[in-house]
Amino acid sequence: MRFSVAIRECEFILLTIFTVPKPFVGHTGIIQRNAIRSWQQLVPNCQVILFGSEEGTAQAASDLGVVHVSELQRSEHGAPLLDGMFQRASELSTMPLLCFVNSDIIFKGSIASLIELPAPFLVVGESMDLQVPSLIDFSNPHWRESLGEGVSRGPFALDYFIFSRELYRSMPPFRVGRARYDNWMVWHALKSGAKVIDATDVLDPIHQNHDYGHLPGGRKEAYRGPDAIHNQKLAGFGCYLYLYSTSDARWKLTRDGLKAVPNSFRFLKQFIRRLTGWASERSGLMQPKYLKRTSELQSNRDVQDGIGKR
Repeated sequence: MRFSVAIRECEFILLTIFTVPKPFVGHTGIIQRNAIRSWQQLVPNCQVILFGSEEGTAQAASDLGVVHVSELQRSEHGAPLLDGMFQRASELSTMPLLCFVNSDIIFKGSIASLIELPAPFLVVGESMDLQVPSLIDFSNPHWRESLGEGVSRGPFALDYFIFSRELYRSMPPFRVGRARYDNWMVWHALKSGAKVIDATDVLDPIHQNHDYGHLPGGRKEAYRGPDAIHNQKLAGFGCYLYLYSTSDARWKLTRDGLKAVPNSFRFLKQFIRRLTGWASERSGLMQPKYLKRTSELQSNRDVQDGIGKR
């Protein structure tokens, strides 16, 4: 497998972040560059790997000084396969921590407190929906504050996974960008005895709004298309009835350290939230109430700005 490497100079690397971006065109190209630049602001320094050969990926990797792996195994329907990507990322990294993240996620916080966490562990968390229409000026020391606040996507929206490198040595060939592989990753960590940690408050992640224009069937394709159905079969029936999510984190990382999450009534609360999320997902298009208003506002802005909602 051929790959190009252009890593910015740094004294040490403690985290490898990898992702499979969409084409770097239009608004999608803008938000993906924002995301990668935000990862490069993390302290300590990190290594970034972009997988795939979508339009503009090689140029973006060169411009931003990150690793690019063009070859990527895909399903018969064209979806990237997760197992090969995880294996290749592990081979290219010698770091104790790895992070698989969606290419539209901005981390406003710091990963410094993750370094001392006892392995094995999986870090997940909620992110905030926010419209980011243009490139962020990262030379501005107040760029984080300038973004403003978004609306929570809730515990079912799993956009990133930071884990100790031994946790996912073996993984089914899930299809990336389709439903259910994310729930399986939380389930696998719990089953393996790893600590599942909610680091929402420390990482302060932003999800830059987009539509599903990269999929022929749109949002419905991501949740009910053939690759999504394949993912469900791999994840098993248990991950269909019981949607593992950030709600299942039994630990919470705060600025004061790692805290245990109380167990009182947790199962009942999580069951109700999962039931709501499951019903919405079955519709293919329904959204939780806390996202509906944001979606309507975003749709209006997209029309005004001439940006198709991704």
